[in-house]
Amino acid sequence: MRIIIVGAGLGGLSAAICFARKGHDVEVLEQRDSISPAGSGINIRPPASKIMHTWGLRPDLERISVDTAGNCFRSLQTGAVATKTVATDVADDPDWGTMRSVVIKVLERRAAEAGATLTFNSTVVTAEDEEAGPVLILENGSRMQADLVLASDGIRSGIRAQILRDIQDPVEPLLSDITLYGVQLGKNEMDGVKEFEQLIGSPYLNVYMGNESFVVSRYTPNLETHGCLFGIKGQTDQKALWDEKGDIDYIRRFFRGSCPEMRKVLRLCTTCDRWRLAELPDLPRWTSRNGRIVLLGDSAHAMHPNAAQGFSQIVEDIGVLEFLISQDAHASINMRTITGDWERIRKPRVERIKKWARTNSDIFIGQPVTGTKQADNWHIKSLKNTKPDMNAHFNSSAFLKWAQCYDAIGEVS
Repeated sequence: MRIIIVGAGLGGLSAAICFARKGHDVEVLEQRDSISPAGSGINIRPPASKIMHTWGLRPDLERISVDTAGNCFRSLQTGAVATKTVATDVADDPDWGTMRSVVIKVLERRAAEAGATLTFNSTVVTAEDEEAGPVLILENGSRMQADLVLASDGIRSGIRAQILRDIQDPVEPLLSDITLYGVQLGKNEMDGVKEFEQLIGSPYLNVYMGNESFVVSRYTPNLETHGCLFGIKGQTDQKALWDEKGDIDYIRRFFRGSCPEMRKVLRLCTTCDRWRLAELPDLPRWTSRNGRIVLLGDSAHAMHPNAAQGFSQIVEDIGVLEFLISQDAHASINMRTITGDWERIRKPRVERIKKWARTNSDIFIGQPVTGTKQADNWHIKSLKNTKPDMNAHFNSSAFLKWAQCYDAIGEVS
């Protein structure tokens, strides 16, 4: 089939790899003049890593990622540990932690190697699912046709409003009152610094919880890079809604009362990325009426990052859609049925995960913690005999097992 993917972010490039490897004619349209390396740390959860390994990406992921050993919750004010938790026997596949800027370069290279065409400086202004097939009109006036269009143009998708114009419910992003700032440090900047001794070489995820503020921190040994995501509730230095560069001096002043290691991070960093935390409402559908233009990833279900599941849910979307297409010898004719089935399969899981992520944001921003001597040792929790349950409480072992040990393709089968 002829497949056009709009947007060369993590989701668009992942889809390009998946479908091009299966022999489809894939072209990715990107409005920028190059891939954007901006962004902070990301997780590739076990259900997603399982799928990406089938795309031949395991060697790349092993080189640039580290398996997440556990979660460590700390006081933002003092740095003292509140709880250390390691869940074992969760899934057979790794819970990769890495940096978005590195992942996207790998995906760009592997998409090209798979045979996908990447076309930059290409802005789509009109998307219509006509009787003869999807048609895209570009800003330069050119007209493109395909058997399937995957709109991976993000939370600010222009295609979403076009294919959902008959929907009365809101389809635009729901903005939170939390602003995020991402910074990175290299190992060479951290070596020999006393404040960083507990961070270097530890692959677990640190969550520093404060008063209407938080920090998510991780050191990735494979990349010798430390990434921090600073969250602030309320008014910040942000002027325009979607501007990308923050004021590092503002962040230094705001977190001047935080623990020594976070203050040191901000003293050494010279720049920071910035974005407003937002999510999409639960949309009535993710497809055009004829089912041949599909909202993929953040354009369909953008979520808060505080469950570290956003990219993983995109990968699951892609894997399930490709599997359904591969099972139908007349997929190009039956696309409306295929994408309808795909949507019904994926929406319940994604919307439950999205709610979990939003709940975590409320917890991180609203419950400062203090350290205790009893938290010096790791709390080991085995989920080997735990039955997964999507409707269980978010803090339960049953829910964690469902979120982290889910065979997306197996469920479809």
